[in-house]
Amino acid sequence: MQVKIGPHPKVGKFLHVSAMTDPAGIINSLSGKFPMFDVPSLSEAVRDAPPGFADILAESIQSVESLSNEANRMTVDLSLGKPVELHQVMLATTKAGIALELFIEIRNKIIEAYQEISRMPV
Repeated sequence: MQVKIGPHPKVGKFLHVSAMTDPAGIINSLSGKFPMFDVPSLSEAVRDAPPGFADILAESIQSVESLSNEANRMTVDLSLGKPVELHQVMLATTKAGIALELFIEIRNKIIEAYQEISRMPV
């Protein structure tokens, strides 16, 4: 079914019904004609999308784990008599502990929020 919708004065093209049902067809036929309304392509939108919740959570876990590993490494080095300052070990251990406590509190808040949402009537 090729129903034509007349030429638009600014677009200068005929839009077909098939183009109207396909968002990519509309974007392709109108791209560049209205710069203030240009929509990025799907690949650009996916590439430029902010990180998702899972990405942020994985990054946070990685950060807490790396702080903990660094504190453990420095503690072992100190106990083996390697040249490590005691205050550096204490700072690394404190950083790792605070990061872990913060992560646990954030986890608890996420669980509370999930439970609250699950108790909402539908």
